[in-house]
Order: sequence, then structure tokens, then C-alpha cells
Amino acid sequence: MNLIILDQNFDTLGVVSVFNTLIWDRRYYASGLFELHTPAEFFELMNIGRYLYRNDRKDLGVIREVNFARDAKGARTAYCKGYFCEELLNDRVIHPQVSLSGTPESIGRKLVDRCVINPADTNRGIPQIQLGALTGVGTSVTVTATGDKLGDKLYEIEKTQELSHRLVYDYLTNTLSFEVWKGKDRTDDQTENSWAIFSDSFYNVKNAVYDRDESDCKNYAYVAGEGEGSARVIVEVDLRQSADEERRELWVDARDLQSTYQDEDGNEQTYTAAQYQALLYQRGLEKLAEYEKIETVNSDVDPSANLTYGVDFDLGDLCTYRYADVGIETTKRITEIQEVYEGSKQTLSVVFGNDQMTSITKIIQREVF
Repeated sequence: MNLIILDQNFDTLGVVSVFNTLIWDRRYYASGLFELHTPAEFFELMNIGRYLYRNDRKDLGVIREVNFARDAKGARTAYCKGYFCEELLNDRVIHPQVSLSGTPESIGRKLVDRCVINPADTNRGIPQIQLGALTGVGTSVTVTATGDKLGDKLYEIEKTQELSHRLVYDYLTNTLSFEVWKGKDRTDDQTENSWAIFSDSFYNVKNAVYDRDESDCKNYAYVAGEGEGSARVIVEVDLRQSADEERRELWVDARDLQSTYQDEDGNEQTYTAAQYQALLYQRGLEKLAEYEKIETVNSDVDPSANLTYGVDFDLGDLCTYRYADVGIETTKRITEIQEVYEGSKQTLSVVFGNDQMTSITKIIQREVF
């Protein structure tokens, strides 16, 4: 693994040949994070740098904070930290208002093109960002947005279909390719991919701690759009698995979503009744995603037993967790993998589930020689 510091034009400034600690935190529904602690001799390099590149990853870190310290005994240290390059999309807001229909992938590509690649105001452009290959994932939705941070809005739309996006960095061409993607299904009820089953029966999990909390859970939404009184347009969103499941309702005021909008040419258009209802339904899905059931399992996992990180499981994969000793069985998607390097030791922290609100968390420790 080589750590290379780049300037704002993506030109190489130098290499961090020695470091004390590297934290590389990959996330599925948000921009990743990194933190690099080094001897003080690398402070100047990091201080003039803009990007941190790992030659064994397609992620690219954007340096947002640099620190130098000298204690009373004369010991000097330095570090830099920041986000992965997906955070660059949050440096742009969605303006003017957009009204789009299509898959989250097609909507994302249109928004990135409009706000970053070919904006009406050329000063908004980021030259290194381009559209990557189409993956064909997702189903059609209708979205209206204005003023939202571009990156956050994309994650919000994608999360309702368990999708994500990334900016894939190519060091040789200095390009960042925008892609919408979905992790692999590695559960044991499919045959397309190899299984990733975390289970005490396979001796790859230890010290399980399970917690379930439905205190703030909502599974049924009334989404109220335009109109007044009995004439107000209201769409119901039901996420229950069956009619027998307990119903927990949420009211969503979506008056900001109107049936009339301006198209790309500034002409006023009107949604059909079905299109407007689809727009409200999508808002309901996004709001209900904020009130999911909390379910957590914390345990140590031994990847040397039968699963190898990056081969048998990776970020975004849907996996099966079983702890037969107490009858725990659940299926969750890997939404975060934190890699920590300290000398020859590597520690991996893997989070299954939706953020910290709905997560199955496992700690993976491996000695690297």
C-alpha cells in the first residue's frame, strides 16, 4: 500500500512512506472518512496537499483538516483527515429546481451532469468528474428537489432501493467516474453469488451482543401534498410485511411538492395525477427510512475461518447472520467497513444495517504479517 499526496489539480506532490495509524472508513449510504497519523516530517506535505490516494483502492480521500503538535517533551506529531471524494458532490446544491422521473441511477446521472459536469454556470463545474458506466440498477421513481446538497439527496433517493453511488478514481487519467451501484446478494437463499454467512456454527463469530429497539419505528405514512382541507392530495405508504403487522403511522407534510413545475426550458408543466402521487409516495419512502427498526448484533468475527474481506464479502453486500446459541437469525446489508492500520496490525470493523440507527455491528481483527 502506497499513500500518495496530490494537489488540487491531482498532480503528485509526494509519498507518505511511514505512518503511525491509518483509518480508512468506507460507507454505503454516506461519504467515507479517513484519518492519517504520521511522523511530523510529513506535515508540510500534507498541509499543501488536497487529496490522499491509496494505490490499492479506488477510493480517494479529500484532505479537509491538517494538524501539527509538539508536546512539552519535544515529541512532534502530525495528522490529516477528511472525507472520500463523494463528498465533493455536497459542495454543490441542486439549483434551480428539478423535477425528474426515472431510476435512481438515471436521475443521479442527470443531476451530476447538470450540477457538476455541464452546469449552466461553468464556474460550478468540477473538470475531473465524469459519468461512468451504466449498471442498470433500480426501478423508476419521481423526484422534485431544490436547495438540497447534491450528494446527500442522491443517497436519500438511492437508500429507498438499497442502492449507493461512488466516484471511482483513476490515478493514471486523473478522472472520477460517477457510478450508481448495488452490493451483491450473498445470503444463503440465492445461487448467483457465493454465500457470506456469519455464524457461531462456522466458528467465525464470537461474543455476540444482540439488541432490538422499536421505540421510534414507523411503518405507515400519510403524505400530504398540495390542496386544502378535504381537497388536499394525500398518499398512503405502507411498509408492513403483512396486514397482521402492527401499524405505526407517520404524518408527512409535503406541501412543498406541487403538481406544477418548470421544465429544463423554463416552461410550466403539470404532472398527471398518477405522476404526482408517485412523487408523494417517494417522499414517504424517504421519510420512513428515518424511522426504521433498530436491530443490532455486536460480535468479533474471525475472517481467517472461512470468509475473506474483499473476496467473500465487501461493502454493500447482503449477508446472513446466525447465532444458533440463542436463536438469532437476520439478513442485513454491509453499510460500513472501517479499516485501521497500525504497524503490522490491521483491524476491520464491519457494520451491517442502516447506519447507526439500524445496524448489526461486528468487529473483525486480523494480524497482518
